[in-house]
Amino acid sequence: MDLVGLIASIFYQLGTNAAFLLLCALGLIVILGMMNIINLAHGELMMMGAYVASFVYQYGVPFWLAAIISFFAVGVFGALLELTIIKRFYGRELGALVVTWGISLILSQGFLLLFGPFMPPIQIPGGSFALGQYSFSLYWIAMFIVAMLLIVALWWLYNRTEIGLQARATMQNATMARALGVDTNRIYTLTFSLGAALAGLSGALLAPTTSIMPFMGQQFVAPAFITVVVGGATNVIAGALGSSALLSLVKTPIGFYFGAFLGTVALLLAALIFIRLLPDGISAAIQRRLDLRHRMR
Repeated sequence: MDLVGLIASIFYQLGTNAAFLLLCALGLIVILGMMNIINLAHGELMMMGAYVASFVYQYGVPFWLAAIISFFAVGVFGALLELTIIKRFYGRELGALVVTWGISLILSQGFLLLFGPFMPPIQIPGGSFALGQYSFSLYWIAMFIVAMLLIVALWWLYNRTEIGLQARATMQNATMARALGVDTNRIYTLTFSLGAALAGLSGALLAPTTSIMPFMGQQFVAPAFITVVVGGATNVIAGALGSSALLSLVKTPIGFYFGAFLGTVALLLAALIFIRLLPDGISAAIQRRLDLRHRMR
């Protein structure tokens, strides 16, 4: 039973590490891949999602419904942010970088002034079960399933809907898309709103696992950016899925046998190696391979 528990524990940690990286990175990689904007306020959008979830949860709203409310609430805030500020910085990557950093400071300090240093915690839903000496959280298993469902939903959105087709056309050539009648301004608003909504949902889902406070987003920013840079922006879905899986494969065995700290160090070193070998990201390598296979047919 201990051997079965050990194998199950390794796969469990692989899944939870991958789910954590995916949830941290999804909103960020959508905005970067579709709009070429590095959103330094991503962590604060996740923090907003956690705050919304905590607030409504204290009024008796079931946690999963609170997470959905966070998705829509932060998505609406993201749309307003894009319409009032972000749209003025398209084509000015450095300006967008600075302004999103300023937004992050305003949000974190503003929430500190309005709500104080902490929000009421959210109890981790579900329970746990054991195999031998190893314990497994049902909530983290559910988180892995949710992360996979989000990937499937994004794939369906970008490949099976008209708005997804327009978004991909805008990403590849915005000028040509406008000439063909695509309202690129609307696409940009919807894309930034979707990225913000995914950040809010991720923050809400991760809220039960950490303290809910104004600066909580900072702990998610580094994993998010590492996952996004390693994945690349050529293909949003392939990049997020591929990088989270590979980084989890590196971090999990090192962390399992040598501790969480060395697991994180291994993840950072692996990210440096991947960036050196694949400067355009995993998704660019996958796309080149697919293009080559298509030309050979």
